[in-house]
Amino acid sequence: MEYTFITKDDDLKKYLFNLKEECIIKHEDNWFKEKSHTKLYPNIDEAKAKVAKPYYWILNAIDKYEDNECEDKELALAELGILVFKTNYYSQKLTSDTENIEAKTDLAVSLINFGLSPEFVAEQMLSMETPKYARLNIDHDEAIKLIKSWV
Repeated sequence: MEYTFITKDDDLKKYLFNLKEECIIKHEDNWFKEKSHTKLYPNIDEAKAKVAKPYYWILNAIDKYEDNECEDKELALAELGILVFKTNYYSQKLTSDTENIEAKTDLAVSLINFGLSPEFVAEQMLSMETPKYARLNIDHDEAIKLIKSWV
């Protein structure tokens, strides 16, 4: 697993701080490995906006959540949780037709641990934003019951 999922015992601010640090370290590791990268993107803000690397996506999602003008903190947390999840399961086929209960459970528990309600998590896991192998293809009420049984 590349990035740790938030646990129910984690403090959200501390988890976000640690996740941000981990992503910045990955950024710095790549910064020095790729000389062309440093010439193209001399600062982290420009690099985050222009380079398609998972740790930049995560940094952007954290920034979005922490922005004082963020109107939907719940949605911003869900987007961050799904990004961390996608990064951890990246080696799997993103369009896999194989149902993966472990992936679904990991995603649901992680999103619940962000303090999101089972109803909101069900909406997210039923949406197209969730990778196919972790998406729920059931009724919303059944999804809520299933998610509650996992937590």
